[in-house]
Amino acid sequence: MLFSTFSFIFIQNFYGFALGSICMSISFAFTSGTVSAFMQETLEKLNRGKEYSKLMGRMRGNVSLFSIFLIILLPFLAKIDIIWPFYASLVLDVVGLVVVFTFIDPKNKIKISKNQIKSIIRIFKDTRKLNFLPFAVFTSAISGFIIAEAIFRYVYLESLGYPIAWVGFVFGLSRLVWFFVGRHAHLVEEYFTIRQLLVFELFLFPCYFFIVAYLTNPYLIAGVMIIITGYMWGRGQIIESHILNNHISDKNYKATIFSIKNQIGLLFQFVVPFSIGFIMNYSYMLGYAALGIFLFIILAISFWFIDKKKFIN
Repeated sequence: MLFSTFSFIFIQNFYGFALGSICMSISFAFTSGTVSAFMQETLEKLNRGKEYSKLMGRMRGNVSLFSIFLIILLPFLAKIDIIWPFYASLVLDVVGLVVVFTFIDPKNKIKISKNQIKSIIRIFKDTRKLNFLPFAVFTSAISGFIIAEAIFRYVYLESLGYPIAWVGFVFGLSRLVWFFVGRHAHLVEEYFTIRQLLVFELFLFPCYFFIVAYLTNPYLIAGVMIIITGYMWGRGQIIESHILNNHISDKNYKATIFSIKNQIGLLFQFVVPFSIGFIMNYSYMLGYAALGIFLFIILAISFWFIDKKKFIN
């Protein structure tokens, strides 16, 4: 991330932007799954492994709350100078780097021979026994569709007459919902089974797209978007906790398993905008209805495979 920010600040042309974007993508790739695995192992070392959802929910909820402050601050910095937001990002990157160097490895170092190193194909075969793939497709399809839909979200609101100046409120208030859901997500885990949660989401997220397609009041649509987007991000640690406890056979490959799930989500984020963009160009209402139909089909098929193996209750 430091190299990325340096590129944006000191190479102010297309090549700097391209290099910064590449470095940022590499950073995201390296952190894919490692944070969840590191935190789970740390909590297990502290004999608090069962509190993963609760503590991670609070942590990410606080991050979402802090992001609201940045969402408000950065536009003002950009008005002073377009490069100032990158200086603010640089400060955060440096602070993050210092914090990272204070981390303590929760595990004893274990030497793994070449014969013990597993290929991606081998990992897939191991997770197949625990029915990981259908669960990953189900949860990743939801996040992939919601993130991909964000490309059209604000343009659609503006086309309905929603004030451009208020678009930031949709983004900011969704973070506020994320904060509250994240801090209380462990209660969902305590009172509801993962199967009940999946059944709920099987209908919730497709209905979200149908509701957006049906409504014409931009303020009501914005309210629905705020709630659903915030909920989707806020309940993420429940999904992670379930994967850690039910879909990983080899604890040395936790980060890899989460990375596979994230890659499935990125695949949806890549395919959905291209496939639905032509419909959106014709009609936003029809496009959102199509998103709901496609998502429901994917979730229904995935849930059938999940429920068939009886790995959830």
